[in-house]
Amino acid sequence: MLSQKLLTDIGNLLDERYNMSTSELDVLASLHSAHDEKHTLTPTKLYERLFFSSGGMTKVLKRLEKKEFIKRLDNEEDKRSKLVQLTQKGREILEKSLVDVIAREEEIFAHVNRDERKNLSDLLFKALGEVEQ
Repeated sequence: MLSQKLLTDIGNLLDERYNMSTSELDVLASLHSAHDEKHTLTPTKLYERLFFSSGGMTKVLKRLEKKEFIKRLDNEEDKRSKLVQLTQKGREILEKSLVDVIAREEEIFAHVNRDERKNLSDLLFKALGEVEQ
């Protein structure tokens, strides 16, 4: 229930303020954290990182490209595919939206003190470890 509440609140915030979905934010963040200075990945790397289907990723990339948050580049290593690159506009909207997302998460957890947050985090990572096995 907590996870659903967070996703709904953050999704609403992103939609209202930035006309963006959480999936779009995830793609922008993944491109930003790419291991090259150009913030570029293949669509395959993106959907593997984010656990999207190929078709789902294509829809998200089309929306981001229309908003000029990403651009598609020729892939010199594989002529059959295109690379996805974060644009300056995409980087700016990512930074602005993450500030708001973090602020919203802080509001939601304002009544939980530091020790309780640490315990919650530890328990969630412990549970996640069991799920991944």
